[in-house]
Amino acid sequence: MGNPLINELIIGTGLKDRWSMDDPKNDAQFSQFFLAPLLAQIFGSLGIPVAPPPRKDLLVLARYEAPICPGCGPADAGPVADLLRLNTGIAATPFDREKRLGFLAGDLAGFPNGRRLNDDVVDIAARAVAGILVNPTKYGTRIGDGVNTATTQPEHVFPFVAAAYSGRQSVHEGPGQSGCPTMPNGLCPID
Repeated sequence: MGNPLINELIIGTGLKDRWSMDDPKNDAQFSQFFLAPLLAQIFGSLGIPVAPPPRKDLLVLARYEAPICPGCGPADAGPVADLLRLNTGIAATPFDREKRLGFLAGDLAGFPNGRRLNDDVVDIAARAVAGILVNPTKYGTRIGDGVNTATTQPEHVFPFVAAAYSGRQSVHEGPGQSGCPTMPNGLCPID
Protein backbone atom coordinates (compact mmCIF):
# COMPACT_ATOMS: atom_id res chain seq x y z
CA MET A 1 0.00 0.00 0.00
CA GLY A 2 1.22 3.44 -0.87
CA ASN A 3 -1.27 5.74 0.83
CA PRO A 4 -2.06 4.74 4.37
CA LEU A 5 -5.64 3.76 5.04
CA ILE A 6 -6.96 3.57 1.46
CA ASN A 7 -7.60 -0.12 1.95
CA GLU A 8 -9.03 0.46 5.42
CA LEU A 9 -11.11 3.60 4.79
CA ILE A 10 -11.88 3.78 1.09
CA ILE A 11 -11.96 0.35 -0.59
CA GLY A 12 -15.11 -1.71 -0.05
CA THR A 13 -14.75 -4.62 2.34
CA GLY A 14 -15.44 -7.27 -0.31
CA LEU A 15 -12.47 -6.20 -2.44
CA LYS A 16 -9.80 -5.43 0.17
CA ASP A 17 -7.78 -8.58 -0.54
CA ARG A 18 -7.94 -8.00 -4.29
CA TRP A 19 -6.77 -4.40 -3.75
CA SER A 20 -3.85 -5.58 -1.65
CA MET A 21 -2.75 -8.23 -4.17
CA ASP A 22 -3.12 -6.22 -7.38
CA ASP A 23 -0.52 -3.93 -8.99
CA PRO A 24 -0.96 -0.12 -8.75
CA LYS A 25 -1.20 0.03 -12.56
CA ASN A 26 -4.61 -1.69 -12.19
CA ASP A 27 -5.94 0.58 -9.43
CA ALA A 28 -8.38 2.40 -11.74
CA GLN A 29 -10.72 -0.58 -11.30
CA PHE A 30 -11.27 0.63 -7.72
CA SER A 31 -11.94 4.29 -8.56
CA GLN A 32 -15.66 3.89 -7.80
CA PHE A 33 -14.71 3.57 -4.11
CA PHE A 34 -13.02 6.98 -4.19
CA LEU A 35 -16.16 8.42 -5.76
CA ALA A 36 -18.48 6.84 -3.14
CA PRO A 37 -16.38 5.59 -0.18
CA LEU A 38 -17.85 3.11 2.26
CA LEU A 39 -16.60 5.08 5.28
CA ALA A 40 -18.51 8.19 4.13
CA GLN A 41 -21.68 6.11 4.13
CA ILE A 42 -20.90 4.91 7.65
CA PHE A 43 -20.21 8.48 8.83
CA GLY A 44 -23.52 9.57 7.30
CA SER A 45 -25.38 6.79 9.11
CA LEU A 46 -23.93 8.14 12.38
CA GLY A 47 -25.23 11.64 11.68
CA ILE A 48 -21.88 13.10 10.63
CA PRO A 49 -22.32 15.50 7.69
CA VAL A 50 -20.63 14.07 4.60
CA ALA A 51 -20.26 15.36 1.07
CA PRO A 52 -22.45 13.58 -1.48
CA PRO A 53 -21.05 11.39 -4.25
CA PRO A 54 -19.41 11.51 -6.70
CA ARG A 55 -16.42 12.38 -4.52
CA LYS A 56 -13.85 13.55 -7.06
CA ASP A 57 -12.14 15.45 -4.21
CA LEU A 58 -10.73 12.14 -2.91
CA LEU A 59 -8.83 11.46 -6.11
CA VAL A 60 -6.06 13.65 -4.64
CA LEU A 61 -5.10 10.49 -2.72
CA ALA A 62 -4.64 8.54 -5.94
CA ARG A 63 -3.52 11.12 -8.53
CA TYR A 64 -0.91 13.85 -8.93
CA GLU A 65 -2.94 17.03 -8.46
CA ALA A 66 -3.35 19.92 -6.03
CA PRO A 67 -2.42 20.20 -3.19
CA ILE A 68 0.41 17.79 -4.00
CA CYS A 69 0.97 19.55 -7.28
CA PRO A 70 -0.20 23.18 -7.00
CA GLY A 71 -0.91 24.59 -10.44
CA CYS A 72 -1.13 21.20 -12.14
CA GLY A 73 -3.78 20.64 -14.74
CA PRO A 74 -5.67 17.51 -15.82
CA ALA A 75 -2.83 16.45 -18.13
CA ASP A 76 -0.45 16.28 -15.14
CA ALA A 77 -2.69 14.11 -12.94
CA GLY A 78 -1.55 10.73 -14.24
CA PRO A 79 -3.41 7.47 -13.65
CA VAL A 80 -5.43 6.53 -10.60
CA ALA A 81 -2.89 4.54 -8.58
CA ASP A 82 -2.15 3.97 -4.90
CA LEU A 83 1.32 5.49 -4.86
CA LEU A 84 2.83 7.88 -2.37
CA ARG A 85 3.70 11.06 -4.21
CA LEU A 86 6.30 13.61 -3.22
CA ASN A 87 6.57 17.00 -4.87
CA THR A 88 10.18 18.02 -4.29
CA GLY A 89 9.29 21.51 -5.51
CA ILE A 90 7.55 22.12 -2.17
CA ALA A 91 10.13 22.97 0.46
CA ALA A 92 10.26 20.79 3.55
CA THR A 93 8.72 22.30 6.66
CA PRO A 94 11.18 22.62 9.55
CA PHE A 95 10.55 19.87 12.10
CA ASP A 96 9.40 22.26 14.85
CA ARG A 97 6.82 23.91 12.53
CA GLU A 98 5.26 20.79 11.04
CA LYS A 99 1.49 20.57 11.39
CA ARG A 100 0.12 17.14 12.26
CA LEU A 101 -2.84 17.69 9.90
CA GLY A 102 -0.50 18.39 6.96
CA PHE A 103 -2.15 20.15 4.04
CA LEU A 104 -5.46 20.44 5.94
CA ALA A 105 -3.64 22.83 8.29
CA GLY A 106 -1.84 24.69 5.49
CA ASP A 107 1.39 22.66 5.66
CA LEU A 108 1.74 21.63 2.00
CA ALA A 109 4.87 19.62 2.78
CA GLY A 110 2.72 17.21 4.79
CA PHE A 111 0.58 14.24 3.85
CA PRO A 112 -0.60 13.52 1.15
CA ASN A 113 2.61 15.08 -0.23
CA GLY A 114 4.68 12.15 0.98
CA ARG A 115 4.31 11.06 4.58
CA ARG A 116 6.29 12.39 7.52
CA LEU A 117 6.54 10.61 10.85
CA ASN A 118 4.32 13.16 12.62
CA ASP A 119 1.63 13.41 9.94
CA ASP A 120 -1.65 12.25 11.48
CA VAL A 121 -2.79 10.26 8.47
CA VAL A 122 -5.77 8.71 10.27
CA ASP A 123 -7.29 12.10 11.12
CA ILE A 124 -6.39 13.59 7.71
CA ALA A 125 -7.89 10.67 5.79
CA ALA A 126 -11.03 10.49 7.95
CA ARG A 127 -11.68 14.22 7.56
CA ALA A 128 -11.06 14.00 3.82
CA VAL A 129 -13.55 11.13 3.56
CA ALA A 130 -16.14 13.22 5.42
CA GLY A 131 -15.70 15.99 2.85
CA ILE A 132 -13.44 18.68 4.30
CA LEU A 133 -11.92 19.15 0.82
CA VAL A 134 -15.36 19.84 -0.65
CA ASN A 135 -16.45 22.37 1.96
CA PRO A 136 -14.48 22.80 5.21
CA THR A 137 -17.35 24.62 6.89
CA LYS A 138 -20.13 22.23 5.99
CA TYR A 139 -18.13 18.97 6.15
CA GLY A 140 -15.28 19.94 8.47
CA THR A 141 -16.32 17.82 11.46
CA ARG A 142 -13.29 17.14 13.67
CA ILE A 143 -13.21 13.40 13.16
CA GLY A 144 -10.20 11.54 14.47
CA ASP A 145 -8.84 8.71 16.51
CA GLY A 146 -7.98 10.85 19.56
CA VAL A 147 -4.24 10.15 19.24
CA ASN A 148 -2.79 13.53 18.29
CA THR A 149 0.80 13.15 19.43
CA ALA A 150 3.21 10.28 19.77
CA THR A 151 4.27 9.30 23.26
CA THR A 152 7.87 9.47 22.03
CA GLN A 153 8.68 12.08 19.37
CA PRO A 154 10.84 11.15 16.36
CA GLU A 155 14.52 12.04 16.53
CA HIS A 156 15.93 15.01 14.59
CA VAL A 157 18.74 12.87 13.14
CA PHE A 158 18.86 9.65 11.14
CA PRO A 159 17.24 7.13 11.57
CA PHE A 160 14.58 9.57 12.92
CA VAL A 161 12.26 6.86 14.25
CA ALA A 162 12.24 6.76 18.04
CA ALA A 163 12.61 3.56 20.01
CA ALA A 164 9.58 1.27 19.96
CA TYR A 165 6.93 1.71 22.62
CA SER A 166 6.56 -0.70 25.50
CA GLY A 167 3.53 -2.82 24.73
CA ARG A 168 2.72 -3.06 28.44
CA GLN A 169 3.23 0.54 29.51
CA SER A 170 2.15 2.56 26.47
CA VAL A 171 -0.25 5.46 26.96
CA HIS A 172 -1.72 7.71 24.28
CA GLU A 173 -2.30 11.30 25.19
CA GLY A 174 -5.51 12.61 23.66
CA PRO A 175 -6.48 16.12 22.65
CA GLY A 176 -6.73 18.49 25.60
CA GLN A 177 -5.13 15.98 28.00
CA SER A 178 -1.92 16.60 29.86
CA GLY A 179 1.17 14.77 28.73
CA CYS A 180 2.59 16.90 25.93
CA PRO A 181 5.49 18.69 27.66
CA THR A 182 6.42 20.83 24.65
CA MET A 183 2.94 22.36 24.36
CA PRO A 184 1.51 25.29 26.38
CA ASN A 185 0.55 24.13 29.90
CA GLY A 186 1.60 20.60 28.89
CA LEU A 187 -1.77 20.02 27.16
CA CYS A 188 -1.92 18.04 23.94
CA PRO A 189 -3.10 19.99 20.86
CA ILE A 190 -6.68 19.70 19.69
CA ASP A 191 -5.79 20.43 16.03
